[in-house]
Amino acid sequence: MKALNRHNILRLLINLIVTGFILWVAIMNNSGKKVAVVHIVLYNLLIFVPGWINVFCLLPKLRRNKKPLQYSVFLFVVFLAGCFALGQYLHWLVAYYNTNDLTAFTPLGITSSAPEFLQNYQYYFDAFPAVAIVMTALVIGYVVQEFLSKIKKEKEITAQQAVAELNLLKSQISPHFLFNMLNSLYALSLRKSDDTPGVILQLSDILRYSLYETREREVGVLDEIAIIETYLAIQKIRISETARISFTHKGISAADRISPMLLLPLVENAFKHGVDSTVGDSYVNAAVYKHDDRLVFTCENNYKDSKESKVGGIGIENIQKRMKLIYPSRYKLDIKRSEGVFKITLSILL
Repeated sequence: MKALNRHNILRLLINLIVTGFILWVAIMNNSGKKVAVVHIVLYNLLIFVPGWINVFCLLPKLRRNKKPLQYSVFLFVVFLAGCFALGQYLHWLVAYYNTNDLTAFTPLGITSSAPEFLQNYQYYFDAFPAVAIVMTALVIGYVVQEFLSKIKKEKEITAQQAVAELNLLKSQISPHFLFNMLNSLYALSLRKSDDTPGVILQLSDILRYSLYETREREVGVLDEIAIIETYLAIQKIRISETARISFTHKGISAADRISPMLLLPLVENAFKHGVDSTVGDSYVNAAVYKHDDRLVFTCENNYKDSKESKVGGIGIENIQKRMKLIYPSRYKLDIKRSEGVFKITLSILL
């Protein structure tokens, strides 16, 4: 309703500006002449009345009920009534001021010739061109405004859909991450490890980050790095001692910011589809660094090659969708898989 009111207010303002301009020109043209200003103003306002009725009443009604025949009948009646009222007033003005100069009353001094058998009603034919011109101009303005309004609404709907989809993607992060972490805690509990309480505290930090920081549009890259380090600390307790885990970062400043939970799911994916599925030696090599104005993240891991194995998973698919929504045309995502090695490189223009 508010948007509709703003829409009508804008339309009213545009009409008032156009009307005011016509009135101003009419008054300036008649400066120093004997025609009274009140008659000039009234005559030019009458020219606009049929057009106003059309754009503020008839056309909106046509949009609602979709009855073009009914609209055409009403429009024709309004046009004839406007021409009749304006013609009658013009007839009186011509007699009162004893002049046939139509421009003495309006800058829209366009006339048309009446047929011979209607010569006594020439004043109606003098009036209707101005009414037709103004009605046409207002209709064009109405159509243009409706078109622009439609484009704006479509953009708003698209933006709302993107936000809703992005929120949905964010909400999918926590359950997926929690599932993997609970498996880690379960493995520790089976060994009755003394590290279990500390891991629970670290897990609470990660869950807090995934629950609350994801509400923010952007977080510091250093915050994302810190949560990755916490995640790796948990994983190092759980995984085999033969697994080699490496994570480095350089060139990152406190001013660098990204959308939250973009990097951690990629690291998590390396463990789920790499370390957890690999028998014997396994490794994860991840790095974050700044190159010019781009943030570059790389993560490489080995995996057990099989017919059932596939590139990425929920985490990768989620990140791909989020990147398209958050950083369109500002990111590059390169995924390589060959001979039991999976490598992903993400580059974001900050």
